[in-house]
Amino acid sequence: GFVISDWQGVDKITYPWGSNYTTSLLRAINAGIDMVMVPPNITEYVRIVTSHVKNNLIPISRIDDAVRRILRVKITLGLFESPLSDYSLVGEIRTQAHRHLAREAVRKSLVLLKNGKDATKPLIPLPEKERHNPKSLGYADTHERNADWNTNKVTYVGVGQNWT
Repeated sequence: GFVISDWQGVDKITYPWGSNYTTSLLRAINAGIDMVMVPPNITEYVRIVTSHVKNNLIPISRIDDAVRRILRVKITLGLFESPLSDYSLVGEIRTQAHRHLAREAVRKSLVLLKNGKDATKPLIPLPEKERHNPKSLGYADTHERNADWNTNKVTYVGVGQNWT
């Protein structure tokens, strides 16, 4: 397998979000992110990562490792032989069975990280106002929110932006 970032997730490594994209990319890639989801700023991403590699801040061996792992998965999945999706299964998307399977996958794979030993001294310096409660996002529970992400109904709720 390989490690892929969340959509604009790397932007949120530094605070305020996006305040230091150069440092965010350096930390993310050196920490093991193999594929960065780069929404609007691909040109900036390429320029920064290329600079980091040229300046030996990101070892070329790290890039080679990421490429090797991504290609291994793509070859295993047959994406070079059959790169297009199987549209015969489109009718299965968002069916009750599909949603049930997605929820089961979330229940079996969801990881809850503990933010330090003492709740009054969190390990990760997230301001209280930045923490997201699934109920405040309109979901009954965390499983429902994650099931939506796994059933091709992508709902993004972010700072000042909402779209489905």
